[in-house]
Amino acid sequence: MKTLEERQKREQERAQIVSKAVEAADRIILDGSDGSVEETNWLTAEVTRRFGEKVYISIASALLRKDLV
Repeated sequence: MKTLEERQKREQERAQIVSKAVEAADRIILDGSDGSVEETNWLTAEVTRRFGEKVYISIASALLRKDLV
């Protein structure tokens, strides 16, 4: 079992990974957008939707495998 210090360190690393990923996505979206709030919001929502679908598929597959065993 990991120590409290090791778990806290990993939690901080994960938070940094998430922050960097959000910053990267924002940068890519803003660079590709026509600059309007509407298009920027749509692009952001579309990225969010696709990540949500990706996670949903993974969770649904794992649940199906669990139910079939």
